[in-house]
Amino acid sequence: MKVLIAPVETAGFVANLVQGLRQLGVDAESYVSERHSFSYGDEEEKKSPTVRLWRYLGTLFQRKPPLPLLVRAALLAAQSVVAWFVLLRSIRLFDAYIFVAGKTFTNTRLELRLLRFLGKRIIFVSLGSDSRPPYMSGGYCAGMAPDKAAPRVVRASKKVSKAVQFQERYAHYMVNAPGTGQFHRKKFVNWFSMGVPVAEAEEQSTEGGTQESRPVRILHSPSKPLLKGSNEIRAVIASLREKGYAIEFIELKGVPNAKVREELARCDFVIDQLYSDTPMAFFATEAAHYGKPAVVGGYFSACVNQYVHSDDIPPSAYVLPEQLEGTVARLIDDKLYREALGRAARRFVRERWRSAAVAKRYLALLNDDVPDSWWCSPADISYLGGLGVSDKELRAMVRYIVDHYGWGALQLQGKAALKERFARLLS
Repeated sequence: MKVLIAPVETAGFVANLVQGLRQLGVDAESYVSERHSFSYGDEEEKKSPTVRLWRYLGTLFQRKPPLPLLVRAALLAAQSVVAWFVLLRSIRLFDAYIFVAGKTFTNTRLELRLLRFLGKRIIFVSLGSDSRPPYMSGGYCAGMAPDKAAPRVVRASKKVSKAVQFQERYAHYMVNAPGTGQFHRKKFVNWFSMGVPVAEAEEQSTEGGTQESRPVRILHSPSKPLLKGSNEIRAVIASLREKGYAIEFIELKGVPNAKVREELARCDFVIDQLYSDTPMAFFATEAAHYGKPAVVGGYFSACVNQYVHSDDIPPSAYVLPEQLEGTVARLIDDKLYREALGRAARRFVRERWRSAAVAKRYLALLNDDVPDSWWCSPADISYLGGLGVSDKELRAMVRYIVDHYGWGALQLQGKAALKERFARLLS
C-alpha cells in the first residue's frame, strides 16, 4: 500500500507520520501546499516539478508581509488549477490518502467522489480549528463584542458544519478529538486513541540549574497571545511575584524554533495556554522532549476522563482556568512533583506518541482493524468549552446568536445533549 499524507503541515505532524510509516515498511510520502518555516524534512528535491510548483505558489500566497491583493488572488487561482494536476498525478501513485486539518488538494466534492470511485482509502485527521464550532473558538471571536463577531461566527459555523458532514460522507474514517467533535453526525475515531506522531528524539538536556541558587524559570511561547490567554498568564505571574515567589518568566514570540528549544532546555516548566481542549498541544509536546512539564488551562480538564481512556491522556498539569495560579505555585514549590511530571511527559511522548507507534495505529485504520475502544459517538458529546475563549465569553456569544439568529445557527440539529447544555448555560 502506498500512502500519501497531505496537504497541510502543522508542527511536524505530516513529516513525522510519514517517517513513522516508513519505519514500518510502508511506502509513504507527503505533499504539502506551502513550505513550512521549519522545513520538517519534506524532501522537496525529490518531488515532481508539478508538486514543487504547487507548493511554490502556496508559499508565495502565504508570504509575510503579504503581497498585493491582486497578486495574491492570481496566485490562489493558479495554485487551484495546479492542484488538479497534483491530484491526478497522485492518483497514479497512491492507494490511500490521509488528509490533515480538513483540507484536500482542491477542497471539492468532485475530488473525493473521484477518489472513492477509484477505490482509494481516505482518512481525515482534524487538528482542532478545522472542526471546532467557531463560537467555541477564540480565533473567531476573542477580544470582540458579540454583535461585531456574530455575523462572521454564524457564517463560519455553517461552513465548518457542512465541511465536517461532507468529509464524513466520503471518508472511510474521521479522526477527531471529543472536545472538537460537536458537528459530527457519524461516529469518529478518537484523536487521543491515535496520538500525535513525535520524531525520535536525541537525549535532551533537562538541566535547568540548581533551584536553590536562582529563581524558578518558567517559559511561555504563545503563537497567538490573545488566543493563548497570555494577558491572564502574565497576571498570574505578577500575582505570584507579589506573594514572594522568585520567578524568572521568559515569554517568546516570533523567534526561531532553535531559540525555543534552547529555552526549553533551560527552563523548569512551561505554561502553555489558558483555554485548551487538549492536555498536551504541540508546544507542551515539544517541552515533554526535554522532560519539562506543562501547565495547561482548559475546561475540558473537568471531563477529560469521561471521553479519553486513562492510558491515552498525556501527562500535564491540566486544570480549570481558575486553578492556574494555584497549579503554577505547586510546581514552583514542589520540585519532586515537577520533575516526576516532566519525566512522565517525556516517557509518554517517546513511547505512546513515538512516530512508529502512531503510524501503526493509522495503518490499522487503513486496514480496517479498528478496536471498539477507539470509537467516539457524537451523541455522547456534551462538552461546551473550547479554545481561547472563557465560559463568560462563550455564554455571551451563544446568547447573542440564539437571540438574533435562532438555535439553528448553532448547527446542532439532532444534538439534544448539546442543546440542553447550552440551554442550561444560558439560563
